[in-house]
Amino acid sequence: MYIIIAGGGIAGSTIARELADHKHDVVVIDRDKEICEDLYARIGVETIYGDARDIDILRQAGINKADVVLAALYRDTDNLTVSLLARSENVEKIMVKMRDPAYENPYILAGVTHICNMNSMLLHKIIIELESPIIKIVTALEHGMAQLIMFKIPDNWPEEGVTIQELAQRPAFSGNCVFAGVLDEKRSSRIIVPRGPDKLYRNNTVFMVAGSIALRNIEKYLESLDKK
Repeated sequence: MYIIIAGGGIAGSTIARELADHKHDVVVIDRDKEICEDLYARIGVETIYGDARDIDILRQAGINKADVVLAALYRDTDNLTVSLLARSENVEKIMVKMRDPAYENPYILAGVTHICNMNSMLLHKIIIELESPIIKIVTALEHGMAQLIMFKIPDNWPEEGVTIQELAQRPAFSGNCVFAGVLDEKRSSRIIVPRGPDKLYRNNTVFMVAGSIALRNIEKYLESLDKK
């Protein structure tokens, strides 16, 4: 995919590196010439020295062929401008890093397709990390309505393992949650997407997408196992 990132700060540069590692064509726009030179030297992505709020700069970056525009500037007002310009150039996917939730509706009206609420993600992660030491939050989804979580199967798990199908029938896992992946370091070095007959064994790392109620139920279930 051809992706333009407005802003070469911490967020923009980190995303640029990951996207480049996944073989996407990435162009980063930044008003700091040193940042542009550093990104090109360290990551090898194409950079444009200029203001992403300028339509001529966006066109220089190739917005006419962009599959995605990611606005990762510091101020929401600047990201909103980039979003409007991207929409005017018929970019299919427009993503923004939002700091102030008051801009959510303006972003939607501007045609933004994906909003990353930084404050909401941080808040949910801190609260759940403090209150759920057994479960680790990988990331918030859908503005915090769901979480991608990970946890380890405890040592007192049945030695023969438990199938996904059997586990899904237990109350803690029968609500708003789904198994997303399993890492079994003893049997494989890859994360697999589990199916019904697949088994979970002791010390497996499990990844799930869960709503807030399901997350609490899973946590209580794991805590009950630790007490046995």
